[in-house]
Amino acid sequence: MSEKYPFTLIKEEIARRKGAALDFAVGTPAFPLSAEMSGWLRDNSELALVPGNRDDIAEFAAAAASFLHLQYDVRIDPQNILPTAGGRAAMGILAACTLSPASTVIVTEPGYPAFARLAAQLGANVIVSHLDHNNGFAPDFEYSDDVARGSVTMVAVNYPNNPSGSTLSPAVLQKLRYLANPGLTLFNDATYGPLVYDDKPHSLLAEVFPEDTQPDIVELHSFSKHYPIGPLAVAFLAGSTDLMHSMSTYSEYAWSPLSRLQLRATAKCLQDIDRISRIREHVPGQLKALQAVLDEIGFGTYTSHSGSYLICDVPQAIAGESVTSAQHAARFLMDRFDIAVVPLGTSDHSYLRFSALYRPHDLERLSALGPELQVR
Repeated sequence: MSEKYPFTLIKEEIARRKGAALDFAVGTPAFPLSAEMSGWLRDNSELALVPGNRDDIAEFAAAAASFLHLQYDVRIDPQNILPTAGGRAAMGILAACTLSPASTVIVTEPGYPAFARLAAQLGANVIVSHLDHNNGFAPDFEYSDDVARGSVTMVAVNYPNNPSGSTLSPAVLQKLRYLANPGLTLFNDATYGPLVYDDKPHSLLAEVFPEDTQPDIVELHSFSKHYPIGPLAVAFLAGSTDLMHSMSTYSEYAWSPLSRLQLRATAKCLQDIDRISRIREHVPGQLKALQAVLDEIGFGTYTSHSGSYLICDVPQAIAGESVTSAQHAARFLMDRFDIAVVPLGTSDHSYLRFSALYRPHDLERLSALGPELQVR
């Protein structure tokens, strides 16, 4: 029997403590749904039992295309947008339609690990490119020419990056252009796309590659972090025409229709342009205050330029106990101090991830625990 998804275990531990845990793992949405949106969901709840039709999909795709234009100045045909039941479903469809045991996929680490797992399950050869914490978490992509040119099926990146907060910078784009060729698919998981704080948000869809190296490009946009409508939230893939058509006709997608409520609710949320602005104004202050407390306590943090997380190196010891891994540190913080964080272990480095979506009194309690934690 497979083990439970790690986040499920963290959520269960937080729930078991019935409000006593300091939740720096999952966090709380920055802003609740508006009364108007909550009322609309109640009034239209019967649509949850009705499969979405072509008009519903077209309405959603038009709203998504407008979202991309507003946030990234990307102009895309709504027909090149594919709504999915969340980000993992989107990745599953993409992997099924593009990968085989003969494929070679480059992924970045640390990052959201779901796509790497899906690629491995399909038998693809997965090459990990480590994000260098000494170089702003930029990927190395230092491969021999036979790997870098022609033999790679897909390069999957995650910008803005979860957990480091690094962004789709000119340096990253230069490295992607180095790998690009007509047989390559570039995939960017842009779940935190608009949440960039010291630059404008960038989309891979807006980037131009030379004609002789033009790859297929596909980008994932997911809204669970922006619009708290739980399982109703719809993600979408947007990208190259042929690739999007292949996924839209994939049988498992065609036979798993979204409900009218999912499509219409998310389309309405995408038109709430003020919410993204409010989150972008709110989260930087949360990150700054969290970083100040963590640094004061002894956790050496990395500055985040996007998203809603801070990461730090795993300390050598907490409260006099030697720490052997990220998982050990997270388990000890939860068991001894009721502090929930996310452990992130890579093959060459280990981190702890703290969410900036905390409640004010959580930060006060964390600061008060500093002398007991004795982090070093």
